[in-house]
This record gives sequence, structure tokens and C-alpha cells, in this order.
Amino acid sequence: MRLRLAAALVPFLAHALSAQAPVVTYGGETMRLQSANVAAGAGGSWDLTLQMANDNGNASLPTSFRRWWHCEIGNLGAFGSTLNVTITNAGYTDIILPVWALSANGTTFGNYARVPLSATPVLQGGSTHRFTLVVPAGTPAIRLAKYFPYSVARKDAWLATLVGQPRVRSITAIGSSQQGRPIHKIELTDGSMPDAGKKRVWIHAGIHPAETTSYFTVEGFVTWLLSGDALAETLLDHALIELVPMANPDGVFLGNYRVNANSVNLENEWTAPYTSTQPEIVAMRTAIEGYMGTVASPGSNPIVVLLNMHSSHGVNYPFHFQHVSNGNWNATTNNTGVIPVVNLVEGQWIVRFKARSPFVNLGTTQSSALTSRPFVESMCHDRWSAVNGWLNAPGLQSPVMAITFEGTYGRGPDTINWNTEADYRLTGAQMGQALFDHLGLQLTASLTTWSAPCVAASLAGSLTPQPDGSHSASLSLSGAVPSALGVLALGSQQVAVSLPAPWAQCTLLTSAEATQSFVVSGAGTASFGFGVPALPGLDAFVQTFTLDWTQPPLLPLDASNGLRIRNNY
Repeated sequence: MRLRLAAALVPFLAHALSAQAPVVTYGGETMRLQSANVAAGAGGSWDLTLQMANDNGNASLPTSFRRWWHCEIGNLGAFGSTLNVTITNAGYTDIILPVWALSANGTTFGNYARVPLSATPVLQGGSTHRFTLVVPAGTPAIRLAKYFPYSVARKDAWLATLVGQPRVRSITAIGSSQQGRPIHKIELTDGSMPDAGKKRVWIHAGIHPAETTSYFTVEGFVTWLLSGDALAETLLDHALIELVPMANPDGVFLGNYRVNANSVNLENEWTAPYTSTQPEIVAMRTAIEGYMGTVASPGSNPIVVLLNMHSSHGVNYPFHFQHVSNGNWNATTNNTGVIPVVNLVEGQWIVRFKARSPFVNLGTTQSSALTSRPFVESMCHDRWSAVNGWLNAPGLQSPVMAITFEGTYGRGPDTINWNTEADYRLTGAQMGQALFDHLGLQLTASLTTWSAPCVAASLAGSLTPQPDGSHSASLSLSGAVPSALGVLALGSQQVAVSLPAPWAQCTLLTSAEATQSFVVSGAGTASFGFGVPALPGLDAFVQTFTLDWTQPPLLPLDASNGLRIRNNY
């Protein structure tokens, strides 16, 4: 009887526990909703209606700015919950699979991931998105967002990990936001190399605060720069990287999609940057101006590449805006588009980025006429590149390749799965590789000969660069005794040691940590091939030894000259 009673109570207790109404909150950093309504649904489920809010709650902002939602849903009980979610008042119509972070204790949350495909939203009425989400048992709370969120706290924690890194020259605040948050800038370079001749690159992310693909891209870029990768090391030898990882920290903290704390779309402020009073624009404008100087007196290392990082709705894959070429550009009478040389270098950049990134290669370049001159690209073009005296005398400078790169919220590089933070971190690394290419850098290696053969066997070779920065080594031996037995020796140290008797007249020229046996051809030749990895500072020393086994008992030996293979970076 007791067992039957207990069994009967189980579903009753489960229903009682699951009947606790979920609680929706949205007061945390990066969170935004106008309101949330919770009601009992069919079959023990819950109906949640989440009304989207204008940035800063400002009703005067355009509907198209209403593109971010993020909240926490607690009190979900121990047995799992089915949530029928309706997002209303949306300012976007494209379908985006949301993300969630799960909590096992109601207070700490795991990493955000895409919700199951079964929760793919359905658009109804143009501004309403509906989906059903099954929360697993043992999950008392979740956080739910349109796309992967990124916070000021996360940025600050990331910056703390960069302090003391040898390639991070400085982390400074170039200004403060309206609410007093620092606008950080990281400078990265190899400080052991002189700055003279280095190319300056400026990158800023998040001027539209919830366009979060930009943050993941710059994080991936910096991780790659500090990885020790040969291309990254060479780039840092030849470039000064100026990176503003979060241009609009107030907007991020407040959960805005597009504006700062003053409800201003900062991107439009570039139309008249020198009269803007928005502190975020003043900070970046001042820093850029300081690096560029003037046409009459350019800076010592003016910016040659400026990347304006954004995210875009309604487009499948990441892409660039390339600016229309205008051969008759004039600041007052014909100021749409850009002068042809700027259009040309933009096209070269896009090709190089696409070549390095299969993900970016999926995107279709869009065209921009810059009709009202609203972007930072306009300032760089109109104040420097297009002004007489910048490209020619007295400036004799390079055009500024300033361009907008847009991430997207949809599918990933495989065109099937929804994209992730990791996809954009990889894109950041590929962006670094594209910068290496765009600045005309190369990983070079050299092959030199030293000493002379002991008798007659001569070793020569050549190096062929490979796309990944490595080299293919092709070595050839000539003048050896036909059909002799041989050993190829490879070492990390150059030495000069007499061999033991009876071969004391010959010298060992390499530390010989590795060897490979071979047989000389009937013509007295042999050939060898191997890869030289793209390792900065790699130094290797090669020599051959051949024994004439037809002349016992001394087996006459010949030691070739030595070859040195060195990566020059």
C-alpha cells in the first residue's frame, strides 16, 4: 500500500514543482527587454511573451534599431520546463537561432551556445518571432539572447590577460564614455624592432554595441598575434597594431543594439567628426588624428589600414562594403565614392582576406557610395588620401585603406551549422594572415654554403617558399664516388671537428642530431628533399658523408661541404 501511494504521489509532486511560474529578469549587464509576461501553457508548458525595447527605452529611435534582446529566466524547477517563447516588437525579420547559457545552481552560468534546432524561431506578422524551448531537468535558470552576448566585464577580464605579454606594448584609455567607462586601446608590436618604417594598422570594434561578432573577431586576431606563429611574428616586426576592442562601452553595458548612452548612433557622427561632442567619437578621432598628422606634416607612422568592425542583419555570410570608384572626386562638387586608388586597395584587401578565410570567401561584397560621408572611412579618405599633397609631394604617403567588415548572425563556414564565437575567432586569425599579405610581407629563408669538401663530393641546394610560410628544401650531391654508401647529417649547431682516424683529414661540420642513409648513383650523384617548417629563427646545418665500400679495409671517406638553412624571421 505504501509503495502504491508513493508511486501515485510522484506525478503529483512533479506537477506541483513544475507548476512554479518561471521568472524573467533583464536588469543585468547587456540585457534588454521592455516587458515580460508569463502564463500557463498547454500540457504543463509555459508561455513567455518577451517584448523588445528601444535602446535606452528611447521611443524616438527608429524601429530598425530595435534588434537586441537578452534576459534571464529563473525558477524553472528541477524537472525541466517547456517554454513557448514569443518575441514581440522586433525590429528585424531575419531568422536567427538564439543562444542560451544554462545554470545548474541558478546563480552561475555556462558558456553561451546555440539553442537546439527544434527551437528555430518562426516569424509571424513581421515583428514577432516564436519558438519552443525545452529546458533540461536540473536546470533552474537559463540566460537567453538573440545572439552571443559580450559584456564590458568580459572585455576587461580579457584585457587583464594581455598585461605583461611581450608583444603588447601598451593598454591605455584614449578617453571615457558618457558614463565614464574607459575606451581602451591596445598597441601591439615587436618592441625589439625599431618603429621606423613600420606600417600602422587601426582596428575598432563595437561602435554599434550589440554587433558582437566584431568582439570575437578581434579577440581571435589578438590571440593569433600572440601565438608565436611565424606570420604573426613577422607582422609584429613590421607593423604597429592599434586596436580599440570596444568603442561604445556604455551601449554594451546598457544592452543597446546601436546607440550610446546619449541615444546617438555613433557611426553617423563621422559625417562631421570634428564637430561631434560624443565622447566616444572625440576619443577615437583624436587618436587617429594624432597618428595621421596633416598633409603638410604627416605622422611618423601614419595609418595605412583601418578596419571598422560591425555585424549585419539579413545577410548570410561575412562581407565588406567596398566604396565606389570616382575618378572625378572633388571635396565640394563631386564627393561621392572614393578616388580610384583607394577603391583599388580596398579590392586588393578583400581578395586577400577571402583567400585566407573560406568563411569570408562565402560573402558577397556590397557597394557603398558614401553619399552623405557617414563613416570613418570618409574621414580617412577626405582628410588625407584624397587631399592634394598626401599621395604626392610633400606627403608622399600611401592611401589609407579604410573599410567596413561585417560579420553576420547566420550560418557558419560549412554553410549548414549556425555560426559560433569560435568561427569568428578563427576569422580574426585569418584577418591577421590577410594583413600579413596586404602589407607585402614574406617569410624568407636562406641557404648558404660553408667550408669545402674533404675530397670531391659537393653539396648544393635551393629553397622554394610554400603558401603556409614554410619552405621546401631540394639538395643535390655531385662528385661523389659512384655507388658509394652515404649518410646525410642534419644538426642545429655549426661545428668544426676532425673525424677520428683513419679519416682525420675530413671535418664534421654539423652537430648531426638526425641522419638519413642513402646510396650514391652510378653517376656519383644523390638528391634529397624535405620541408623546412615556418619556425621563427630556425637554423639548421647539413652535410653528407660517403664511404667507398669497394676499397676495403679502410673504406675511403669523403665529407662534403656544409649547407646552412636559416629562417630569416
